[in-house]
Amino acid sequence: MFSKSIRILIGVVFIVCLVGGVMVFQSTYAKSTTNQSHTNSPNYPENEHGQTYGSAEEATSVEMLPDLIHAGSVNGINGYMLKKDYLGEPGNVPLYDVYGKTIIGSFHIGAKNMNFPKNNNGQTYGSIADATSPESEPELISAMGVDGTAGYVLKKDLDGELPKSPEEAIAIQNSRSPDGRDIPLYDVDGETVIGVFHIGGE
Repeated sequence: MFSKSIRILIGVVFIVCLVGGVMVFQSTYAKSTTNQSHTNSPNYPENEHGQTYGSAEEATSVEMLPDLIHAGSVNGINGYMLKKDYLGEPGNVPLYDVYGKTIIGSFHIGAKNMNFPKNNNGQTYGSIADATSPESEPELISAMGVDGTAGYVLKKDLDGELPKSPEEAIAIQNSRSPDGRDIPLYDVDGETVIGVFHIGGE
């Protein structure tokens, strides 16, 4: 009788520990996947060699560009150029298949677009990937909202408050939330809010 109740007690403790462990794992996993969606957005697919591939338009910064950047198709096969070629000097570069190994053609890269188009309010807009320096970035930068809506964020919102001294930089850094921050996602007019864009987070 005594040993039977001990066995039941041990069984109950084991089940409680098991369920608790699963709940902790699910909570940790959910947090990590939630944070990944913000920090790694856009979430490019990978080929069998571990290279990411996709459109440069989905990237909101040079750091977020995929390893293989879509540049069109050759005989019905999607063609990609290497990130280093895309960011390199103007000229002809090899066009690869999605595996990044077989050359299927070539692509001419012109000078980076310094003449961004302007909206009706006179604001420049376009992809940050077409800028040659932070100073040449457009006022409205193409971005993907947290719900997948395509739009634009204001460069000044993206940059945030700029410090005037090292002390001020530390104070701004310390005041920022570890979860990052949300800024408005605009239509191309730079006025109509169509969504939310999330910056940062662990």
